[in-house]
Amino acid sequence: MTSHLDSRQTLRRQLRQVRRSLSPEQQLSAAKALLNCFQEQLSNPQIVDAKRIALYLSNDGEISPHLLCEYFWQQNIQTYLPVIQGKQLTFALYSADTIWQENVYGINEPITTNYLSGSELDIVLLPLVGFDSEGGRLGMGGGFYDRTFANKRTDEAPLLIGLAHDCQHVNSLPVEGWDVPLQAILTPTHVIPV
Repeated sequence: MTSHLDSRQTLRRQLRQVRRSLSPEQQLSAAKALLNCFQEQLSNPQIVDAKRIALYLSNDGEISPHLLCEYFWQQNIQTYLPVIQGKQLTFALYSADTIWQENVYGINEPITTNYLSGSELDIVLLPLVGFDSEGGRLGMGGGFYDRTFANKRTDEAPLLIGLAHDCQHVNSLPVEGWDVPLQAILTPTHVIPV
């Protein structure tokens, strides 16, 4: 008998393979469409008034927010990257002058002593492995975002927006009690309000 957690692990492996199979051209096209989709949301006051936005460096076939980052820099919006500290995330300022170090997963993180907590941000754009139309989300399984935002109420900052390729959409995801809910999911072609 397959357990709920086993089915999540199986689905995680399948969806990671799907996104890793996208060509560099498909990845770039998706990043451009993601930027357009985000810009269409600029009438939302929570988005238009944002001054501090966290995003991530794409890895493992994740949809890349690099064009979003360039847009934020042009708009003088401060951008931040997650930094693993213990079992949670803090966020470090990201700029063209950022100096890097690799974390335990081989992902670059800014070298700094000046961190923000998640509650000090306006928006957090986080990568997804999978999602459904009800706002269910599947991450990499480390639980870092869940632990970082475990005590966040849905009506308080930051706005949590998941980013994913359209091919990562599934009919239904098994949701766990520790899964922190998102306020929206953004793909190259859709915005799913949650």
